Amino acid sequence: MQRKCHRCDRLFTPDSHSTWCADCREGKPVEPRKTKEQIEIERLERLEKAFKYTRYCIQCGKKFYTNDTRKVICGDWECEEKQRFELRRENYKKGKEK
Repeated sequence: MQRKCHRCDRLFTPDSHSTWCADCREGKPVEPRKTKEQIEIERLERLEKAFKYTRYCIQCGKKFYTNDTRKVICGDWECEEKQRFELRRENYKKGKEK
């Protein structure tokens, strides 16, 4: 059965009653954990590499990434519903004017 090291949080197979893995007992330095900001920056860098275009949503103004050249709305449900509602209202007004 494996345990989690209390110092570095890695899984290891215990060989004694120690709560530290063999590397920590030897005194190897522990890599510090990443902060939320560092994780968010890495996530944004991965998104920028994965998609061709960076756009801003016309409904909410939020930045989003896409490979579609014509996409102007982010993938949020509220934005898509607002856009559909506005298009329906415009088409209704055009129909009444004729």
